[in-house]
Amino acid sequence: MKRVLIGSPIHQKPEILEHFLISLERLDKEECEIQYLFIDDNENKESSKLLHTFSLNNKNVAIHKNQFNDKYIRDNKTHYWNEKLIWKVANFKNMILQIAREYEYDYLFLIDSDLVLHPNTLIQLMSSEKDIISNVFWTKWQPNFSELPQVWGYDQYEQYYRHRGEVLTDEEVIKRHQEFITQLRKPGVYEVGGLGACTLISESAIKAGVNFNEIKNISFWGEDRHFCIRAQALGFNLYVDTTYPAYHIYRESDLMNIPNFEGDLSTDIYDEIREIVIKGLEAVGSFHYKNGYASDWKSYFTKEMQYRLIDIIEDETDENIKSRLNLKATVIKCDVFTEDNQVIADFILVNDGIQNSKHFIENVSGLVILVKNQASGWLIDQMLLKER
Repeated sequence: MKRVLIGSPIHQKPEILEHFLISLERLDKEECEIQYLFIDDNENKESSKLLHTFSLNNKNVAIHKNQFNDKYIRDNKTHYWNEKLIWKVANFKNMILQIAREYEYDYLFLIDSDLVLHPNTLIQLMSSEKDIISNVFWTKWQPNFSELPQVWGYDQYEQYYRHRGEVLTDEEVIKRHQEFITQLRKPGVYEVGGLGACTLISESAIKAGVNFNEIKNISFWGEDRHFCIRAQALGFNLYVDTTYPAYHIYRESDLMNIPNFEGDLSTDIYDEIREIVIKGLEAVGSFHYKNGYASDWKSYFTKEMQYRLIDIIEDETDENIKSRLNLKATVIKCDVFTEDNQVIADFILVNDGIQNSKHFIENVSGLVILVKNQASGWLIDQMLLKER
């Protein structure tokens, strides 16, 4: 049986912390011996009470109270960090690492307290048999930005890959970034250059000396960058698992979608619907002037939606053949939620194609409404494209 220490430095609003703690209780811990270590850095007494209640309701919970609180400012747009706060948190994480090292845990699961985890997260991460692996989550770092993962390819937060010294055009950077994002939207385990915030660390990596100390001759901002650079220097590759994305409560407005996320956790309906949307949009969005559309595209849509799409396809097919269109559609975002008793998916799709011998890349975003057919399962019934 593997011994796992779940650790978290906590300076959190109670309404957010409550969901984090509930998700810890819901984790599948089969064949694990779990202990918890929380660094209580809370200003809000209600948050400290939540930790105390958690310790009463669960076994093997240790709470270390930090006596020197610093102001951590966040609003409904973003979070405001400074160097002092960053290295304070780094020290907390190092304290947790030290405990894991001294008591020879098989794993340390180091998690930020504004995440809601899928119950299968811990078992899934352990099954990868990687020394350092993060569970993916997606965040709009600014309200009007697209969602991005907390992992990256190299340097500070570059979410694409290139060879050392390779010079890329702006178009190639965009293309590689989209490839990176597309890959992480698909369930799997992938090597990355940087990670953090929801990370499983093996005993081997801990004993080798991974930590969050500042590397003084590097200007990168944030303790996770210094952890990742040191880990690579010690010979540990970094990975991300995208099978069960966590939900990030980055701002209070994100609390609105918690019931949808938690409901999906118990039924896995989210995964089923998301797969239908992705396959359907990519099938009807891709076209080759020799082969036409995918033969199975109709299977993802209701009869009514099929008729509407057929009208559009008939109007465009001749022109697409004449212009020798070769188009690959890839869904890079698909968020499923319920509203007014409707199941809705908010998507972003990337069209990467060649037409009239010219290459182009464009983003298309929109909403689809799904219905459940007793015989066929979930089907796309309506589609609304957003203005660009």
